[in-house]
Amino acid sequence: MYSSILRRHSSSSSKLLCTFFFARPMGGGPRTFPGGINKWQWKRLHEKKAREKEKRLLDHEKQLYEARIRSQIRAKLAGKPVSEFSPDSDHPNHNPMSPQDHIKALADRFMKEGAEDLWNDDDGPVKSPPLLPRRPSNGLSRQIEPPVDLRKLTSHGRSLGPGNARIVSRALKPRHYSVQVRRRFRRNESSSSDDGSDVSSGDEFSGRLVDDDVELRGRRNVQKMMSSAALGKYDVKIKRRVMPKSIDEGDDFSEQIELIRHELSRKNLAEEEEKGDEESILSQKRFDECGVSPLTVKALSSAGYVQMTRVQEATLDVCLEGKDALVKAKTGTGKSAAFLLPAIEAVLKATSSNRIQRVPPILVLILCPTREIASQIAAEANVMLKYHDGIGVQTLIGGTRFKFDQKRLESDPCQIIVATPGRLLDHIENKGSFSVRLMGLKMLVLDEADHLLDLGFRKDMEKIVDCLPRQRQSLLFSATVPKEVRRISQLVLKKEHAFVDTVGLGNAETHAKVRQSYLVAPHKLHFQIVYHLLKDHILQVPDYKVIVFCTTAMVTSLVFLLLQEMKVNVREIHSRKPQIYRTRISEEFRESKRLVLITSDVSARGINYPDVTLVIQMGIPSDREQYIHRLGRTGREGKEGEGILLVAPWEEYFLDEIKDLPIEKFPLPLLDPDLKLKVGASMDKIDTSVKEAAYHAWLGYYNSIRETGRDKTTLVELANQFCESIGLQKPPLLFRKTALKMGLKGIPGIRIRR
Repeated sequence: MYSSILRRHSSSSSKLLCTFFFARPMGGGPRTFPGGINKWQWKRLHEKKAREKEKRLLDHEKQLYEARIRSQIRAKLAGKPVSEFSPDSDHPNHNPMSPQDHIKALADRFMKEGAEDLWNDDDGPVKSPPLLPRRPSNGLSRQIEPPVDLRKLTSHGRSLGPGNARIVSRALKPRHYSVQVRRRFRRNESSSSDDGSDVSSGDEFSGRLVDDDVELRGRRNVQKMMSSAALGKYDVKIKRRVMPKSIDEGDDFSEQIELIRHELSRKNLAEEEEKGDEESILSQKRFDECGVSPLTVKALSSAGYVQMTRVQEATLDVCLEGKDALVKAKTGTGKSAAFLLPAIEAVLKATSSNRIQRVPPILVLILCPTREIASQIAAEANVMLKYHDGIGVQTLIGGTRFKFDQKRLESDPCQIIVATPGRLLDHIENKGSFSVRLMGLKMLVLDEADHLLDLGFRKDMEKIVDCLPRQRQSLLFSATVPKEVRRISQLVLKKEHAFVDTVGLGNAETHAKVRQSYLVAPHKLHFQIVYHLLKDHILQVPDYKVIVFCTTAMVTSLVFLLLQEMKVNVREIHSRKPQIYRTRISEEFRESKRLVLITSDVSARGINYPDVTLVIQMGIPSDREQYIHRLGRTGREGKEGEGILLVAPWEEYFLDEIKDLPIEKFPLPLLDPDLKLKVGASMDKIDTSVKEAAYHAWLGYYNSIRETGRDKTTLVELANQFCESIGLQKPPLLFRKTALKMGLKGIPGIRIRR
């Protein structure tokens, strides 16, 4: 009896539980879409689906077009007649559609009602060219006749003379969109045309046919025309170079030579003027001419800044008008002042309303990717606010106590906040008054925007932007603006934003005064080469200041300890060091001379270290943009500098990404035979735990790069070679979980910790 009651009770409770679960509404709460995703993820999802659908349709049309071309070629090879589809005929044609009719149907699909139909079956001009007189080949006079359509002649059964039979049989082959024309007519000396074509428009057969094999060997200057922009390789026309006339011995070339010399001198003079303009980053405009507050101009003058740079001149007008802007400018050209000046003006404009508020709002928010950049920008802002009373700047960065930040914000309210995304998000999610103060924001600035909008910061940036008011001005600044960043920037910028490119299309993104070179050497020689390069540079430059970039933080620590053992005056900065230490070393390197800084990519962006004479990059950077930012630590403010990229032979693929930059190959230096023993003895003194950590970091870095991490077996072999170069007898053990995440479990050469 009790068992039946329990069974009945359990069945009824299970039904209630099922109804409870099935009646639960979907979604992740407020401000989300089905599936618990936010609006940006929903938007990207549908954009991706639309792109995939469009790609499928285009691939389908392409396959149909290729299939029709293959059918037509098979029919011609089999000797079957190719049926012509005539839409004007009364009798319907149920034969397969030809490739040309397929393209015509696609063109009609996008034809707007009432528009002029510009389709031409001959793929030439809509209006026929004027007729030109023929020159008879047999010397007899003939009347000018319109061009003869050979297809109509053959279709009506008329016969041609035996002399023209070969030409007609070869000329009657129809031209199709997928086949290049492999024949050409050689110009007669008397024939000419305005457009420089090789065939006279009046007489299409007045030239002499050239054999196919000779013509294919002499083909030059293939240029796509007309519909090839839409059809790609399926419609190709060839515009050939006209052969120059034969040179007579009695011609006088003195005038032509003088003209060429004059043109060359003008060109060289223009290049020198342009180079001189590029070398100077200052413009002729002064700060007191751009409508900035007099107190700000006074602070700039007291700091020694009177003239604006070219970047500031190009961006200030746009930013002061209140428009959103995406600015691309080279490193070391004054980007910080270009957005700090409009930020100060926005604060002055907002505080002039004399409106008393219970909670003082945050009017300007400046986001930076690293703590060092945030501290540097805050220092520059304090210099400009020297004579402004009541306007404050504070930093919110990691490495400091969270409660200390909260007390500072409450006791000393400020209008300008300079922050890193992680710490700013901590304050937003704390549910204090900070989120309320952000509702009065007037300006959002993203310094190093390409890095902030990258995958590493993407989620944090989306959460931050969701908490900001939409009625604001947004400014994005960066030295490199890839296509992906241009697309993602729509999350922050308005549609009608301005794009200010001070680099210029086709110009190098690096400074002209910075000598760039690369050196290819086996990985076991890298430590010896770096020491050799440093010693040579120290002997040549008395007031040297060198930055050595390493791939990871632990490799940075290893190189620092090695050079320190070899009695080089070095300092180190990387993400594993506490913030107080990083700030102290950064200030020391900024103020001193005759010092070498070993650093990871935390110093690659935005940090202004004056008078850096040499930048060495050990190993390839993560991408092209990172190479440009690293190199930008030297040659700042129009000064000279030098950059050397040290790569292994298997890293040479990266040189293709920077081949458009003025970089040259550096010869392999002659190393002292005793240097190998000296480096080995210094490496043996370093603690084994540091070497093992460097091996793990090296393996993780190159595993994350697509080109090197694709082949796991080769990657492990290279990692073991690096292990030998740092003095380890066996590769260090890996945790099983780490090996699984990196996809290295079961790869020969990987040792798993039991």
